[in-house]
Amino acid sequence: MSRAVRRLNRAVRITPSADRDRYASEWRGDLSSAAELGISPTEVARGASRIAWRLRIQRWGRILTGAEGDGRAAVAWAMVFASMPVAFLILPALWLVPPVAMVVLLCAARQGPWRATDSVMLGATVLWLVCTVVYWWLWGVAFDAADVNKPLPAITKWADPIFLVGLAAFVAFWVALAISVIRAAPARGRVNAPVAGE
Repeated sequence: MSRAVRRLNRAVRITPSADRDRYASEWRGDLSSAAELGISPTEVARGASRIAWRLRIQRWGRILTGAEGDGRAAVAWAMVFASMPVAFLILPALWLVPPVAMVVLLCAARQGPWRATDSVMLGATVLWLVCTVVYWWLWGVAFDAADVNKPLPAITKWADPIFLVGLAAFVAFWVALAISVIRAAPARGRVNAPVAGE
């Protein structure tokens, strides 16, 4: 089995199951006719890999926005938040990876114009991240001052307001997610509805 075929098979496995049959037959056809068209089989396999990852990322984003059901969205978000303390225990800076990845996935899942709920979810996520980082920095400043018996720096008075803003952003995100899931439900019902005569 050639390297290009192995790479294409990996791309097929990465592709979401709903799209797999369509793209697998198309990519295999492209690969079999690549030589007679003067195209490198490696380039065909590389292009298939790029498309497969794009489709996978878009699907993860659709799950996070509730486009594939509220149960899947709830499980996905639970995994995101559960992974943050684990990442923090491994390396403190790593706790930012899950929410930043979440922002990337939300952007990647966008299809067509931004909806209001998409904008609120993305904006609330970014605001919550900023507030969380600043809050923990201020908490560290206050801890260091208390540790050496010095008065708290004036800047630490912003810790409570920043915490409240972050909390409001967190709540706004979940409200927007709930609205997004509710709005997506009728569309999923139309897609899954049986066609008359079948």
